[in-house]
Amino acid sequence: MLIPILILWLLCGCAPERPGLVVQSYPFSPKGKTILVQHFDFNPELAASVDRGAVAGFGESIALDIQRFLKDAGFRYPLVIAPGEQAKGDILVRGTITRVYGGDVQQRMLAESSGFGATEVKASGEMVDLATSRSILAFSFSKQSHYTWLDNEKAVRENLREVAEEVVTALIQMQP
Repeated sequence: MLIPILILWLLCGCAPERPGLVVQSYPFSPKGKTILVQHFDFNPELAASVDRGAVAGFGESIALDIQRFLKDAGFRYPLVIAPGEQAKGDILVRGTITRVYGGDVQQRMLAESSGFGATEVKASGEMVDLATSRSILAFSFSKQSHYTWLDNEKAVRENLREVAEEVVTALIQMQP
């Protein structure tokens, strides 16, 4: 009797991956365009279950990850800029990290297959055509990593990289 209950608990307890949201305003090809990536807004005081000092630079980190993924995808010269910094380009990627939750590494070690101790990072933002000041694309992504034995700070850093990769994938899929 205990085994079927345990199996049911494991199957029902798994946390599903939340889908991202991408809304494209109008057709636009980023091919051959100069892409600027602004540091994402992030208040480390919003972070929970992590050392706030370890995540303080997440706004810059996600911008650097997006830049790296853009270079890997063949975009030439993506440039990271600080908020308020003036730079010339064609597309500006900007956003806000809205949640950083470190979860519980001990819970992940004991019951990771059921989603316990999951870490989570949420970010939303937009891509703007700088020539017209129009929003080309808006996005919102949430990434969880409950299948890791990393400490909380490393696990949320992994989530942040996954969000950056999703942002670049959304930009690449805009190409006609």
